[in-house]
Amino acid sequence: MISKKTLSNNITFVSHYLENASSCAIGFYFSVGSRMEGEGEHGISHFTEHLLFKGTLSRTTHDIACTFDRLGGMVNAFTEKDTVCAYSVVPALDASPLTALDLLCDMSENCIFPAEEIERERAVVLNEIFSVEDDAEESALEEAARLVWKNQSLSRSITGSQKEVSALKREDIIRWYEKYFKTGELLVIATGKFDPLLFEERLIKLPLHKKALAYPQELHDKNVNYWTKGTLFAKAKFTQCQLYTLYPFSMPISYADYCTLLVFNSLMGESMSSRLFESLREKSGLCYSVYSFFSCYEDTAFWAVFVSCERKNVLAVVSKLKKEIESVKENISDGEIEAAKAHILGEEFLGGTDTEFLLRRHQRHLAMGFSIKETEEILSCIRSVRKNDIINLVNKLLAEENRTFLSYGPSLPAKVKKECL
Repeated sequence: MISKKTLSNNITFVSHYLENASSCAIGFYFSVGSRMEGEGEHGISHFTEHLLFKGTLSRTTHDIACTFDRLGGMVNAFTEKDTVCAYSVVPALDASPLTALDLLCDMSENCIFPAEEIERERAVVLNEIFSVEDDAEESALEEAARLVWKNQSLSRSITGSQKEVSALKREDIIRWYEKYFKTGELLVIATGKFDPLLFEERLIKLPLHKKALAYPQELHDKNVNYWTKGTLFAKAKFTQCQLYTLYPFSMPISYADYCTLLVFNSLMGESMSSRLFESLREKSGLCYSVYSFFSCYEDTAFWAVFVSCERKNVLAVVSKLKKEIESVKENISDGEIEAAKAHILGEEFLGGTDTEFLLRRHQRHLAMGFSIKETEEILSCIRSVRKNDIINLVNKLLAEENRTFLSYGPSLPAKVKKECL
């Protein structure tokens, strides 16, 4: 049974009770991220996310860690451009779900940010920034965001730079926490086996929060993020070239179009039997890593292909990418559509009993302006995707005049660059 309600303190609470579940997943989603950060604040959302675990009025860092460990579950957090999430998955035993909820509530309301913990965690975050800079794939994605949304909110790095994070002060973090975590917009989702009424009673005890905006009528970032199209080259220390081909599209989209996009993305580059995987890796041996994906924000979105290859293979990869993209505009078989559907249907069906999967699914649907959906409704919509739906999507999405191509890595000869145009 799924329920969505706005509590008296403006917290949005989504409850998905599963009688036969053996676990309970709980997610606290705060409406803040790197795109909300201004000058002197870059990296503060991510840094604050780390510090949620570093002590409250009644619990030390050690207490928080020990409590989750003794529950036999897990706790984690992440920051995106428009969301910070702290979540836990625990066994549905005795009072374990309520204990996990109480601890997440405590972290969202009562963090004290001890100075010594801030400095210790600052060193951890700086190491994470080093790690991102050392990861070719992550660095390339950040570079792509910086270039396609030049000097705009979506171009901002989630972690911030070493210089920016080093300059953040304790009072800045406390102010950010109180504005966006303690009293900002909050979505809480619980899935699995737990007592919804007891959960609601605990959540109502939290402070008054900012009322959630009504998306898509209202947006958190009213500044339009303009897309930079064309062919871009960025030099980096890595030995392989990280190649991105990106196509923007507008938000919001309908749920039917979302399901069509899922099917198209699966047949194009998400699975091992997809066109791009078979063409560039299995048949040609041009690369190790190749896949497609899409990312959606409140006001804009994009579909992308990523390939990591040797410098000498760039032209061959670009040529095959162009051919596959042109080919899919003209020739999509019924067989590959059905194979893509089967792949997605299997994932969604298995996920229908996975509490963490459901947690992420519900949040994604709400963030895109969709209603909460039962698994069977989702399966039905995917089954209903037709060939003409995909053809119409492809013709609209893969418009060459909007395409952006990025090569990130070693310098390319002028002749190769010219061929990439």
